[in-house]
Amino acid sequence: MKTILLSFVALFGMTIPSVCQSQDLLNDSTSRQLKIVVEGFKNRYHSPSIVVVIVHDKTIIFSESEGYTDVNNKIQATIDSKYPILSVTKPFTATMFMQLYQKNIVALDDDVKKYVPEFKGSSNLADKSGTTLLQLATHTSGLPRNSPADINFTKQVDKWILTGAKDSVIEAATKREFLNSLQFVEVEYPKYQLLPYGNRHYSNLGYSLLGIALERAAKKDYATYIVNNICKPLKLNNTGFVTENTGKNSLAKGYYYDDSNRTFIETPLFKPNSALYNGGMYSTARDLAKFISFQFEKNSVETNKFLSDDNKTMMQAFNIGWKSSYPFVTHEGAMLGYRCEIIFNPKIKIGWVILTNTTDFDFSRINDNISRLILPIFNKNIPMNLRKYEGVYKLTGGYDSLKIFTRNDSLYSSYLHGMLPESPLSHLGENKFRGQGKGNYSIGYDFILGDNSEIKFLNMGQLMWVRQ
Repeated sequence: MKTILLSFVALFGMTIPSVCQSQDLLNDSTSRQLKIVVEGFKNRYHSPSIVVVIVHDKTIIFSESEGYTDVNNKIQATIDSKYPILSVTKPFTATMFMQLYQKNIVALDDDVKKYVPEFKGSSNLADKSGTTLLQLATHTSGLPRNSPADINFTKQVDKWILTGAKDSVIEAATKREFLNSLQFVEVEYPKYQLLPYGNRHYSNLGYSLLGIALERAAKKDYATYIVNNICKPLKLNNTGFVTENTGKNSLAKGYYYDDSNRTFIETPLFKPNSALYNGGMYSTARDLAKFISFQFEKNSVETNKFLSDDNKTMMQAFNIGWKSSYPFVTHEGAMLGYRCEIIFNPKIKIGWVILTNTTDFDFSRINDNISRLILPIFNKNIPMNLRKYEGVYKLTGGYDSLKIFTRNDSLYSSYLHGMLPESPLSHLGENKFRGQGKGNYSIGYDFILGDNSEIKFLNMGQLMWVRQ
């Protein structure tokens, strides 16, 4: 089970586009089918409530809230209901990491011992642990999943499920206990171990270690930094950190479904303590939709100050705070009483949020259903403007050049002109074409977009051609 620096003035928050709500992009049939999917999975996994929000670029195109965040008091779930998001905290910690990197306050390859000397690690050097911040952020450090100081937390969860213990609060190790345990922590797996695609040696311990290092580097309390430098600028007005007060007064209650009695049992409040950095946040579906929309922002002067396009896409490509499930980027959160997920496709600017207050929920099948209904709408063929590919393309240094041109609504290339019969290029999709072939051999044309979505390069013949 998963356990889970600079301040910007308030005016800056006004420059980040808000997520607006519109369901006009979906026809009635698709919306109805999505509602059936949401209700079906709520019932299948015995979740007292479920909230699903789908966002396209900056617009919410679908939202559905089913059931209760408080079963006894019949409090209806809404798009603005607050749920613990548990390990979805990690992308926020990773965003803090990349902000500090962008400000030259930390380096990707900084040894964590520079900031957390309590961590001995695998090195015999006094100032080195052998573990870098980047390894922590990408789950490639080889560190165990959890700290040995979390034995009491593990026992609390197991006792609650197996013996029906009546604990009202389940606590992760305190920060002091966590730091004291670091002297005993050893690397469990080889660093950068080659694993099947999409897998990793997931480490909550690593993200707590990363979070403590970052707050010390920033000289700011971690939670205060996240709220002031990420939540406020992005207008995540209902996102924060779980405390005993927030849990009792305003968060969705968590539940465990008892199959034998077919009843919902309210689960204890999770008090994160040292897990604050890897699983201590709460949020709403609307706020997480804004967080997704921020991932799609490009070429904005103000958002680049917040986090540059390069650093944002680096996070997605290198799995810094994210997990790749091509063509999606995703992260899940899970804990006794809750499951949640945030998932998005950066290429077509589609993503969704799923929040539940049940202990067990499989996201793979509901994601398949949502994908089946949504992706064809945004992947459908749009009439092409072939003229955007026209031009002269040269190899760097002037070694050769070719011309791409249109004729009779088809695209042609001058490559090997006079040697091959002139024939149109075949469109393969996504700025890809194929030239004349023979047997299994053909010539591929892969047009590459620049920052402003104009054609800038051509990959052809395993060489890069520059558009003039």
